[in-house]
Amino acid sequence: MDFSKLTKADKVISGAGLAFLISMFFGWFSFDTKGVTGGVLGRGISANGWDVGFLWGRLPALIVFAMITWIALRRFSSVKLPVEIPALFLAGGASAFALPLLEFLKGEDFFKRSFGLFLAILCGAGVAFGGYLKFLEGGGKVDELKGQFSTLADQVSDKAKGAIDEVKKKD
Repeated sequence: MDFSKLTKADKVISGAGLAFLISMFFGWFSFDTKGVTGGVLGRGISANGWDVGFLWGRLPALIVFAMITWIALRRFSSVKLPVEIPALFLAGGASAFALPLLEFLKGEDFFKRSFGLFLAILCGAGVAFGGYLKFLEGGGKVDELKGQFSTLADQVSDKAKGAIDEVKKKD
């Protein structure tokens, strides 16, 4: 493998993304059972990133995995992929950061936040920064995002209105 093919953004996304995937196996929440049961249950219970639910743990992991896979296929294989959309890397990185952060803020009743959750948030921030770099490498400008997202929102809104009208016609 020729790592010189990787851009700075690719390296940041890949490095932080791999660390994020590793953080999924560490405990995100823990509960000490010694004080509650007098030590009958042992030392405690913990939940890792795979245990906290699809939205908070598994979805960001899938997004990060997809980003790393896309970079690897694009840079190291002869597979023809569709045109790269830098704004998707920006959105994917933002989700990889925001969802574990929201899980941290939401918390779990009676559970302490553990090392894996802090690591996931930190690595998610790295993936988000890499997504931002990828967006800038693709020639994107932050000012243009407003226009792109409002256009996308208008298109989705029009499609939703059309679908609602069709359902109303059937009734």
